[in-house]
Amino acid sequence: MTYDALPSFSPRLTVAKRKEALELRKTMKPLMEKRRRARINESLNHLKNLIIPLTGRDKTRYSKLEKADILEMTVKFLSEIPPVNAKSE
Repeated sequence: MTYDALPSFSPRLTVAKRKEALELRKTMKPLMEKRRRARINESLNHLKNLIIPLTGRDKTRYSKLEKADILEMTVKFLSEIPPVNAKSE
């Protein structure tokens, strides 16, 4: 087999592909982060709407809570619930 028979790979092609992938990553990362934050905020809002009535608090008074407050209320509420024992067979 001679050297001429080997397929040639252009270094420019791979550099161009890497550059294109890097640009795609740069544009996609902020979008992915925005979606991730939206999911977190949606879940925290849902959690707030679930936990406030369970704790017996006035929903109108707690309309605006920090994320940490929602999580702390939830942890406190769940830690006060007696554990459920699984039935053994």
